[in-house]
Amino acid sequence: MLWISLLLGTQTTNTITTAIDRAKGSIETMPVSARLLEVGGVSLFWGFKLLIVAGAAAVLIAAARKVRENDHILSRLTFRLTLVAVQAVTICLACASLSNLYVLTSLQS
Repeated sequence: MLWISLLLGTQTTNTITTAIDRAKGSIETMPVSARLLEVGGVSLFWGFKLLIVAGAAAVLIAAARKVRENDHILSRLTFRLTLVAVQAVTICLACASLSNLYVLTSLQS
């Protein structure tokens, strides 16, 4: 569950830095994120991100249970692929948060 905690943390920092950057006048370049922010503001954006984390956690838990129940190769493969996907997304979100932080520092100058 460490990766789910890290994913939630990176989603949180990404939401905070995006909200601060937008308040300072920057424009969201990700089309889905921009639309969510346009329609529902930061609360809808944050809610969507929480749903993503909940979905990832549900898939990891379900896959882990299947591995415990019957150690089938497809169960192990599903679990491994899901875990790698969560790890990759977490790393990408950390990079996006750093990018947002860079935008924020450049807006203050």
